[in-house]
Amino acid sequence: MSNPTDQLADCIAQGVIPPYNYSYPPRSTYRPLAPGQWDLQELWAQDLTKYQVPELNLYLHVPFCRYKCGFCNLYTVISTDQDLYDAYTDALCTQIRDHAEIIQARRLRTVYIGGGTPALLSLRHFEQIFATIAEIYPNWRSTVEEVAVEATPDSIVADPDGFEGLIRLGLTRANIGIQSLVPQEIREAGRGQAGQDVIREAIRIVQDKGLPDLSTDLIMGFAGQTDESWRHSVDELAALAPTTISTYFLTVRPDAWFSRTGAYQYMWKPELYDRYDYAREVFTEHGYVQEGSVRYKTPGRGGYVQKVLTFHGVPLLGLGVGARSYTGVLDYMTGSVKPSMSEVADYITQARNHSLVPTTGFALTPEEIVRKRLVLDSFDLDLGELDAIGLAGLRDRIDPVLEAAEANGLIHRVGPRRIQLTPKGFKYRDILSWSFFSDRVIELDREHYENLHDRNSRAKRNMGTPVRITGVTTQENPQENPQENLQEKNEQREKSA
Repeated sequence: MSNPTDQLADCIAQGVIPPYNYSYPPRSTYRPLAPGQWDLQELWAQDLTKYQVPELNLYLHVPFCRYKCGFCNLYTVISTDQDLYDAYTDALCTQIRDHAEIIQARRLRTVYIGGGTPALLSLRHFEQIFATIAEIYPNWRSTVEEVAVEATPDSIVADPDGFEGLIRLGLTRANIGIQSLVPQEIREAGRGQAGQDVIREAIRIVQDKGLPDLSTDLIMGFAGQTDESWRHSVDELAALAPTTISTYFLTVRPDAWFSRTGAYQYMWKPELYDRYDYAREVFTEHGYVQEGSVRYKTPGRGGYVQKVLTFHGVPLLGLGVGARSYTGVLDYMTGSVKPSMSEVADYITQARNHSLVPTTGFALTPEEIVRKRLVLDSFDLDLGELDAIGLAGLRDRIDPVLEAAEANGLIHRVGPRRIQLTPKGFKYRDILSWSFFSDRVIELDREHYENLHDRNSRAKRNMGTPVRITGVTTQENPQENPQENLQEKNEQREKSA
């Protein structure tokens, strides 16, 4: 089927659920960089000269967790060793200082400390980190709109005084992973230490302490989840009234624990879109407004500033082991993409020696920069901004996708050059986003996950052929029940391979 309008309509009709697109190109497309190929100072200077976005998002990665969630494939390691926390914080602060010129050349807009579970650090670690930022950027509290940290409910309940101390230090947003308010689903996620009572207590603590923005999330698609259990979680969370709520479709990667259980496959699950509809209806009835395809916020308070700015094209400097940086020249990491304690130790050593350099990444062409904005920022995008980058030369490839999106009711045009997603476009945003991927990105992404399957025979056996890891590949027979026929089709593909 070659008609983009029909392709998009077919994907929507089948209920295709691609992975959530929060970056482009995705991490799966990163490949090793030649030693000495990229100088950090020159790289960031080139970004500023070429694209003249004199602003910056700062992301600091803290990889430590008490336990590993079954769905997680992020860069995390299990450790509660305070000596390791001390050494890691020292290394992170050294790396911040090493990037002083890069940070000072721009207006610092956001600081986000993610992980992992950064809330496991002691208050003195955060004091050290914030003091280091102030050392190189004295007025950072005046320019920064969001200071955020990721936490788990049990980490907050275990140390409420420490969390209050974070607020005194200037914390404005906490992102607390909840995933569900149904006991069976909480256990399924591997979050048994954060049951319903702990979740409610954590929310109460944060709200009582007066934090401006409490962000929570729910996940659609756990094994055993039903429409009824989903409605329960949505209703309960709406009643608890956090300032920001995100709802994600579950994405299981071959390198996540869920891939080994046999309970998850690559499949179409049209019923999950009904759960999306229910959540949107309930949250909007409770006064939330939709900020993105997955996120709802209290007007004037909630939201996710760093994500919005990154989608708009503001560069992101990622520091810490496993962190990614996004520029207009190169998206990169300064270490291995595979988490391990040995990699954390290597990071600490290299940071002390001031020897961290880009080691893996994806060099961006003007075409990929245009595609990045289309993939991430179609919620409200002035196409005129992209003309200076090179959109005019891509019209023969981009216009058919935009026309298909408009024909399917996913976007509407506001004036001659601005596009905005419709409510239907918010719902199917990830299907549309995949349509803007370049052939090169699609191939690199597919190669990465096929290699993961080759190295993980259990995931391949349990989850089947990765039919929709990349793109929005449609079913051969849309009228068939996809869940009933997927295993048979996978077996046929493997026999013929």
